[in-house]
Amino acid sequence: MNGKIRMEDKKNTLNRILSWSPSLTLLGVGAVVALLLLLAPLLRLALYAVPWYDDFNYGGFAKRMMSGEPGIALALKGAWDCAKVQWYAWQGTFSSIFFMALVPLLWGEEYYCVGSIFLILLLAASVFVFTGTLTKRVLHVDFWTSLCLRAVTVILVMELVYTTPSAYYWYNPGIHYIGMHSFAMLFFAALIRLFSVERMKSVRGMLLIFAGMLGALLAGGSNFVTTLQGLVLLGSLMVFVFFADRKKILRYLPAAAVYAFAFYKNVSAPGNQVRSAFYEGWGYSPIKAVFRSFVEAFLHLGKFTGWMTLAILILLIPIIWQVVGKSDFSFRLPGLVLVWSICLYASGFTPSLYSLGHAGLSRALNAVRITFQILLVVNEVYWIGWLRLRLKKRGGQASETGCPWLCYVLAAMFMLLIVRTSTNPIGDFTSWGAYYYIHTGEAYNFYSEYQERLKLLRSDETDVVFEPYLYKPWMLCLGELSEDPGAEENRAMADWYGKNSVVLRVGSPEE
Repeated sequence: MNGKIRMEDKKNTLNRILSWSPSLTLLGVGAVVALLLLLAPLLRLALYAVPWYDDFNYGGFAKRMMSGEPGIALALKGAWDCAKVQWYAWQGTFSSIFFMALVPLLWGEEYYCVGSIFLILLLAASVFVFTGTLTKRVLHVDFWTSLCLRAVTVILVMELVYTTPSAYYWYNPGIHYIGMHSFAMLFFAALIRLFSVERMKSVRGMLLIFAGMLGALLAGGSNFVTTLQGLVLLGSLMVFVFFADRKKILRYLPAAAVYAFAFYKNVSAPGNQVRSAFYEGWGYSPIKAVFRSFVEAFLHLGKFTGWMTLAILILLIPIIWQVVGKSDFSFRLPGLVLVWSICLYASGFTPSLYSLGHAGLSRALNAVRITFQILLVVNEVYWIGWLRLRLKKRGGQASETGCPWLCYVLAAMFMLLIVRTSTNPIGDFTSWGAYYYIHTGEAYNFYSEYQERLKLLRSDETDVVFEPYLYKPWMLCLGELSEDPGAEENRAMADWYGKNSVVLRVGSPEE
């Protein structure tokens, strides 16, 4: 009899262990720990980042300004001059160009890694703040309830960028697209928070007004993907505020006015006409570009998703189920939200289709994919929230407990299996690629070869000849110099270091 009781107790204990469901707080802490572990190799690899030709081209303005008396003030003046010159000569994206000119290389090659570290942390912080604003200010859930959803969304965005080199490890396109898109997310986070401010004359209200105006200037003068999607999102937000509480529309006018001004200066720049003439005949007409955007949006679904994306979205289902259960949001008209999301996502392809006639360079698709990933999570939350409310109205009982802990363990094992069976894990998963290049020593060897090149560039040689790189880690080696001293990448490096010419050795072992 006692043996049966003990056996029954063991079964009950085992059942309790297997059925135990971690709380959202515990899941949030675990997700943050996972995020930090995944960020570690990305940040470590940043120490081996090296500059490439556009870093020299745009940073040259500030470098020349700082030649007599190095300092922050002169660097800023040089960046302003760069933005003005490019506004007339090439493109109107003045806020992007201002930051592109402030390449950390200005203060020494050893500081170039600061740019990569800044881009990685900026993207992580902006997604964390933006999703936190949505969960706390829109869904009205507490910090610990939203923590897990925020951390997992950051992981989704950080790990599955479209192309890692131009996202994190090449400062020029990184700040132009990833950086500006991050600033735009912080801008809209400030606008969303502005809605819940009770006293606009309070310090918090005034700070949010200022943050909104500054963010509008940055987003409105950024790359055309960010600025167009920002315009769609800002217009949608203004419409929502007008119908939700039209008295609050006035608090959004300063940011809207600055955005309109920045957007106008951006698209009306004389440099855009110069650039258009260079690519004359490449692009679609405005109307065709808009319609073609939806085609490209559909065609890129496969490129922007995959088994890992699907696994993360499935993992989020029990978490979101608990999050929306603590929310008082109504989740009305999910179909309208879906249609709006498709339009916002598709708008990311329109600028490239209009100017170049194709979906966009990989650096531009980094920004488009970020929008797509965040919209995936937003729609998943919205539809699950709508479904839960429908069940509640019909008298159904919604479970308040999450999945047993074993589900999360199995999900983690499934994700690891996806990485291990991927045909291109280095290109598909950023942290895995970073770990690989660090672990194999390829990043270190590549950077050592770069240091050897620096010795020649700092020498008295006026005509420098390089041996080809033996190690070319994809995430760091953005390209190779040419045998032609007049090639853009060669000329840019030669001008930066004051050389007559810089070339790659002809008949080198690489051939």
